[in-house]
Amino acid sequence: MRSLVGQQLGDYVLDAELGSGSMGAVYRATYLPKRATVAVKVLLDELATDVSFITRFIREARIVSSLDHPNIVRVYDAGRQGEHIYFVMEYFPGSTAGQMLKERQRLPLETVVEIAMQTADALAYAHRQGRLVHRDIKPDNLLVNERCRVKVLDFGLARIEGARSITVAGTVVGSLYYVAPEQLLGHTLDGRADVYALGITMYEMLTGHRPYRGQTLTEMSDAILSGTAKPPSRLVASVPPELEAIIGRAMARDLEYRYHDAGELHRDLRNFQMQLSHISTAPLPLPAKPIPPTAPPRLSTMGPPHQPPHHQTHNPAHNPLRTSPPDIGAPPIRRQRNDW
Repeated sequence: MRSLVGQQLGDYVLDAELGSGSMGAVYRATYLPKRATVAVKVLLDELATDVSFITRFIREARIVSSLDHPNIVRVYDAGRQGEHIYFVMEYFPGSTAGQMLKERQRLPLETVVEIAMQTADALAYAHRQGRLVHRDIKPDNLLVNERCRVKVLDFGLARIEGARSITVAGTVVGSLYYVAPEQLLGHTLDGRADVYALGITMYEMLTGHRPYRGQTLTEMSDAILSGTAKPPSRLVASVPPELEAIIGRAMARDLEYRYHDAGELHRDLRNFQMQLSHISTAPLPLPAKPIPPTAPPRLSTMGPPHQPPHHQTHNPAHNPLRTSPPDIGAPPIRRQRNDW
């Protein structure tokens, strides 16, 4: 995908590319009416020709814009201009857990628990508030700042809970390493698919390894459906059995043994965190030369409140997406059957 730095999409000028992935590229951008800094994700060009995808994108973007949680990146605006489909998010400087893993190989136990706890809280809110399943939880979609505050990124693959799994070109949407068995089999999904993905993510952050591996799509699928993962303590001897039990229950293959919802996972993580004798406060590594934080625009709708001046070439008709924009207790950790 060619760089769009310097170009303007609607009211946004793309200033610098922050990263790219399987769905598109993310840019730091300026919202012209208020000179505010935002993040703009531009989806792959080929997706702009997929009528089915555009329909899903419009529906899901409207739902995501209603989410308001401190650990979920806010979506402000979305639209289509020419061959480009884009959506606008709050700008949150930091590094992803995936970037942190590349730099450190694995993360400290306290950091893993804190990241997972905040992520579980965000997922519990999304599942409860919008019945929205993320479907692509992984380290690269967890943005962390120097104070260890987490923002869940990219609800672009989200589906309303209960809808059947989407496939693209015969493959499962989402990163295969983190895909739940029921999603791989094309079964109806609910929030437990996200719980599974977060369990796999915790395993990887804690040990530096993914629990299931394969050289081909078939091998990887077989490993997810019937393979045996090594217990985290076999890879990192210092992993406490209580945390190992939490991870095992989160990534249980059998839905009967998995956490019933992200709220249960959050409660067990919080309970475990309170048992720790020390919580690390060391700052987390950020990408080189991070950009200072800038407050996002305060938009009351899913798009800027002002219409563009008449002399601008942007046509609002090409932007069909603009719409009117817990204190949890900590029960004892229950040990459940897992897949190691």
